Amino acid sequence: CERFALFKTTQQAKEEADEAECKKKFCAVPVPVHIVRTSYQEMMELRAKERKQGQEERKLFLISIQKPFSFQEREKNKKEKQIETLNQVCQNPKDNVCVKTTPQKESKDPQQLKVCGKVCTRKTTQKESPPQTQSPKIRSADLTRKQKLGFLNEELSFQPTVIRAVPNFSRLHKALQTKRMEMQSKDPTKCQPFFLSTSHRPARKMIKGPETSQEPKFISFSRSKSLGALTALSADTLPTFITDAVRQRCAAIRKSMDLRESKNRESADWLKNYQTRSQSIRKAVTLHAKVLDPHSSLNDVLSENLKRLWEADQQTTREYTRELKDIKARVSKRPFLFAQLKQRNAKARAEQIYRSKLQKAGLEEQFVQENGELFRSDDDGDTETQSREENVDDGEKIEDVEEKSVKSKGEEAP
Repeated sequence: CERFALFKTTQQAKEEADEAECKKKFCAVPVPVHIVRTSYQEMMELRAKERKQGQEERKLFLISIQKPFSFQEREKNKKEKQIETLNQVCQNPKDNVCVKTTPQKESKDPQQLKVCGKVCTRKTTQKESPPQTQSPKIRSADLTRKQKLGFLNEELSFQPTVIRAVPNFSRLHKALQTKRMEMQSKDPTKCQPFFLSTSHRPARKMIKGPETSQEPKFISFSRSKSLGALTALSADTLPTFITDAVRQRCAAIRKSMDLRESKNRESADWLKNYQTRSQSIRKAVTLHAKVLDPHSSLNDVLSENLKRLWEADQQTTREYTRELKDIKARVSKRPFLFAQLKQRNAKARAEQIYRSKLQKAGLEEQFVQENGELFRSDDDGDTETQSREENVDDGEKIEDVEEKSVKSKGEEAP
């Protein structure tokens, strides 16, 4: 009981804590002052305005969609009828006569004339604009029209500035012509003299005879200051010097190219070695798997199965052809239906004649069969002895023929 009471109290305490937490009202922390900006406030105000406008539009749309109750329609019809009756009463000529006044009354009662004028104006206003009982409802078509054609009522944001002053074209043309003439009559540039520090070219030599021209020419090259200077240049060209920086740069480029080539070669060699190693490992793994696995490989099993199936197919085809041949032979040997019928009828007629003859002779079939078998056995013995004798004669004839053929071959050989 004490445990149950403790459990109940703990559960109640948990529920009370949950209810207190749920009843708390949470609110967001206000935005700091340094974050607030005018542009953000304007943006929020615009959003609020757009939200209110959308709510109002939705409200009007829902109001336009709503269908009125039946009693509202009845009351509306009653009010319309009352208004029509009032208009008819106002349009009667008697009322108009009462309102109209003569010029004599104008001079007599000016106050009465003012009152009559007020009444007439009130009636005319009632005729022109009948009293509206309900606020006008906006239809959905009007709302869609406003949404589609609302851009026509908006103010244009782009307002171009138009120069209304007309320019003086003659003055502008004259100024342009003067500018063109100045550009045409432009003074040429004047170059100041300067000293070009090039290699001194020797004077032109006169053309000499063939003897002098055949002599070897010795060209004197000026030694360059740097170690790697080009000494193969003629004296007419500008002196070129290869500095140590250029030489070091070329050496670095060459070294980097050699490194790249060596790396490429190493990668190609490694790939080749990897392929060979993988092939050898693959072969070893397959052999090891074949040794460990008692089952034969799929390729061997497939070839064996194909061979067995091919042999079975060949055997079935052979059996089928054999059966076909037997059937064809049987069909070819079998007589036609009318021949079979003739044979059956002839056999039946012969048996009937045989029985009738036995009856006339006073014999029975069993007696005839027993005596017939004895006679048949004697006849078979005679025929066997005759056939043996014939076979012996045939063997002697064959031996004589073979001896003659051997003699003829021996005579032809020498």
